[in-house]
Amino acid sequence: MNHRTGLSRRSFLAASATAAAAALTPGCALLRSHPHGRPSEQFRFAKIGCGGMGGGDLNSVLAAGGKLVGLCDVDPKRAENAYKKFPDVPKFTDYRKMLDKLENEIDGVVVSTPDHTHAVAALDAMRRGKHVYVQKPLARTFEECQLLLEAARKYKVVTQMGNQGHAGPGLILWKKMMDANAFGDIQEVHTWSDRPVWPQGMTQPPAEEKIPEGFDWDSWLGPAQMRPFSSAYLPFKWRGWWDFGCGAIGDMACHNMDPAFWILRLGMPVSVKAEASEPTGIAYPSWSIIEFTFPATPVCPKGVKVVWYDGKKLPQKPANAHPQLSLGSNGCLIVGSKMTAMGGSHAGAPTPIALGKEAYGPAVKDAERMWREELKQTNGCNHYGQWVEACKECDLTKPGSNFEYSAPMTQTLLLGCIALRFPGKELKWDNAKRQFTNLPEANQWLASKPRAGYALSV
Repeated sequence: MNHRTGLSRRSFLAASATAAAAALTPGCALLRSHPHGRPSEQFRFAKIGCGGMGGGDLNSVLAAGGKLVGLCDVDPKRAENAYKKFPDVPKFTDYRKMLDKLENEIDGVVVSTPDHTHAVAALDAMRRGKHVYVQKPLARTFEECQLLLEAARKYKVVTQMGNQGHAGPGLILWKKMMDANAFGDIQEVHTWSDRPVWPQGMTQPPAEEKIPEGFDWDSWLGPAQMRPFSSAYLPFKWRGWWDFGCGAIGDMACHNMDPAFWILRLGMPVSVKAEASEPTGIAYPSWSIIEFTFPATPVCPKGVKVVWYDGKKLPQKPANAHPQLSLGSNGCLIVGSKMTAMGGSHAGAPTPIALGKEAYGPAVKDAERMWREELKQTNGCNHYGQWVEACKECDLTKPGSNFEYSAPMTQTLLLGCIALRFPGKELKWDNAKRQFTNLPEANQWLASKPRAGYALSV
């Protein structure tokens, strides 16, 4: 417990899900399946997606105490390191076959695939009573996020989205600043990324290429409609294509906007408006600026605007900040009547850069020193370990980025993706009806129809 703020690490990490605790009563699959109702000593997990970030997720869950029982990747070559490291673990290219065969051996599933397969894979696991860890962004469409949230509530499984900074000391320091009323009245928020670092702005589908030997193109497409293989889609480049990714905002806003969503208790916006290099079509634009307007919250009684920037676009520096201030390539800037603070990528620790209307000077340096000392006393926790331990304990509220928090946050970002199809137009959002009210043609992008063999259902 930090006596200056009255905030314990455990209470901070659990706070987002407290309101949902009544719905998330103990009763998860792992607890039910173990004799006498005691959690298992071993947490057995299957891994979907083993290359790139998937390899990092695999190693992190192993380091947190998980026992690997199954590996799935559509590209054995990209998964080669994992496959060589675990020669005796069963391997698959179709996650559905893995879940069918190993269902009774799996307690949880870690999904580290392109965005368009997050929801179908996680829902399949959840319908079987398995806990799930899903890389960010949680899903590719608004509806998919909603289904994941409803499934988490129905099957009472432990969930976590992979925005790792949410368990870090930086986000805790942001929360301490808010609890100490260091910002005063929140005036505006700006957050940005240097992404995309992959191609965007394409207007035509790529030319067909030969499918590499051993590559399961059909399983890679998953719920997406069949099309010819092209190396223009992968690896990593899928983020720039509408059918597979969520662009720059999908890649980084779950990290860089996290402080604002968390400490300002933002929920869903009432409107969203985008500027872009060109309207989104089959691919995302080369750059974008997206403005979200949020209604009143307990800490923002007048509501607040949050602006996202990508493609090398940046916000203006606060007028009262140091003239040599560098915004960096990724960050979050919260402007308050008493203090303005800025943090880096992945919910990085905030630094005061201005106080009220005063110019940068000794008082700001004193505030920097104070909060730097506060950070030294602040400990985060392991984002993966938090999920593994919660699964073993059947504590549905313990993961800080469980779906009660991460689903609406991702849904907000996905509304921004839709706004990129209508640059310059303000889209009014009715969250009770889950639709845009002033531009009906935008509602078609809230969901997608999966290909036969893939179920988007709770």
